[in-house]
Amino acid sequence: MLAAVYKVTSVNGFRTGWQGIPIYLALAGITGRVANCKVILRENMLTLVNPVRSHSLPKAAIRGVSVGDDGTLEVHLDKDRIVPVFAFGGSLIDHFKGSSAEAQRRISAWLGSAGAESESKALAPQIHWTRCPAADASLVLCAALSVAGAIWMALTGN
Repeated sequence: MLAAVYKVTSVNGFRTGWQGIPIYLALAGITGRVANCKVILRENMLTLVNPVRSHSLPKAAIRGVSVGDDGTLEVHLDKDRIVPVFAFGGSLIDHFKGSSAEAQRRISAWLGSAGAESESKALAPQIHWTRCPAADASLVLCAALSVAGAIWMALTGN
């Protein structure tokens, strides 16, 4: 990023060069949120961490798991609700590697295993905002730098 900003600044001046920094920060924030996606299997809880929202699903609330036609892993809940799993969103690489199918097998085995379901029956599926401090800090810095830069350009414009 620094090399690109330096190169643009040396050719066009700092007034144009600084604009690459917020773009980099936005890309880093989005990439960080996508890279943070995962599936966490606990004794009686399945946690799906997606880029924006996370789902905490008790074992008793899950009716099944499948891989869609596009390779996306899907968790089926009560009342025909389906929660897609972004971490296994299907891709060209997944077509050859089969990671979504492997995740489906592991979750299905976990669902079939005996566990203390009485505790999890009382719990309802919960949805909450995904926290990703590094990615969020990058996006906040992007917004702050963009606003500060726009004000600076407005005040120093020709």
